[in-house]
This record gives sequence, C-alpha cells and structure tokens, in this order.
Amino acid sequence: MKFDLTYTLDALPRLLDGSLVTLKLALLGFTFSVVLATIVTVARTVSKSQIFGAIIAVYISFIRGTPILVQIFLVYYVLPIIGLNIGPITAGIVALTLNSAAFIIEILRGGLASVSKGQFEAARSLGLSGFALWVKVILPQTFMASIPPLVNEFTQLLKATALLSTITVVELMRVSQQIYSNNYHPIEVLTGAFVMYFLMCFAVSRSASWLEATFEVKRA
Repeated sequence: MKFDLTYTLDALPRLLDGSLVTLKLALLGFTFSVVLATIVTVARTVSKSQIFGAIIAVYISFIRGTPILVQIFLVYYVLPIIGLNIGPITAGIVALTLNSAAFIIEILRGGLASVSKGQFEAARSLGLSGFALWVKVILPQTFMASIPPLVNEFTQLLKATALLSTITVVELMRVSQQIYSNNYHPIEVLTGAFVMYFLMCFAVSRSASWLEATFEVKRA
C-alpha cells in the first residue's frame, strides 16, 4: 500500500479538533498539578513533619514506580467503586494531575534549594512572613529556577494525554483511531497526528526559551 497524502490532508480538520482537546487536557492537568505541588512543597518546608514527609515520599515513589497507564485505569475504574462516579475526561485530568504533581514536587524542591537562606532572612528583616514571604519572594525565585524542568514535564504530560484514549477520551489519539478505523489508512492518519504532537511540543519549547530569555533580561 502506497502512502497517500490525500488521507492525511483530509484528516487534518478533525485532527486539529483533537489537538485542541489534547492541549486543553494537558493545560488543565498541568495547572492543577502545579498548584498541588506548590501547596505540598510549601507545607513540607514549613511543617517539617516527618509523618507528612513520609506520606509524600510514599506517594512520589508510587507514582514514579508505576506506569501512568495503570494510574489512569486505577482512577477511572476504582473511584466509581468507592462512590465517586466521574466521567472519562474528569478521570483523565485527575490521573494526569496526580502523576505530574509527583514530579513537579521534586522539581520545585530542587528549585527551592537554589534559593539561598539569605533570601528568607532578608525578607523577614523587611517585615515579610508567612504567605507574603512565599508569594512575593521565595516562590517567584523557585519557579524561575525551575522553568526548564517544568517545561520538560509539561511536554511529557502533553504526550501522556494519548493514553487517555484507552478510557474513551476523544483527544488527538482517539480521533486518529476513529479516522483510520473508517478509511483503513493508519499510516497517513498517524502521520498527521505525529505532526500535530510535534507542533504542540515545539511551540511549548520555543515559548519556554522566550520566557527564560525574558527572565534573564529582567534579572540583568
């Protein structure tokens, strides 16, 4: 069977719609995971509770030690058993959030380690403490130091959305499957999906480079 570009071009409008869903899922999952990871990072630093630290360590180990596909299935099939009946999209976002948050916690821990203790002392000497200390001084520096790994984590999350097709979420990969199930030209359709994934990841990468350059200029 010869490669026929016509099938790729015909599939592009539907693939574009699927790409928008993929991007929306990735953005929601990443946003929620950043918020969750930030709260956990601050709480772990402030409380210094060994029990809390142990719980977070177990959570991170579980996420890192199991495939994300298994985590997606656990959220989708187990939560309804305990009375939480959520749809596939919500289940997918929850799974992506829980997975990504574990990695972002470690990313932020590294970023926080790059902030000198003198920053804490200087802020306190100016009368800043508690919420204001973290929001105005510590977290901005932590996030600036964490931009490269955070961008990498987002691209990983973006690509992981393809696994949500296994729980019937109609994102880019699911749309591709629907198209080539009808026209029997998987290579052409998947080539289109490949291009879409590449363009999204490339755009994220270039945006991150611009963001880093902007911060460097401001710091200079």
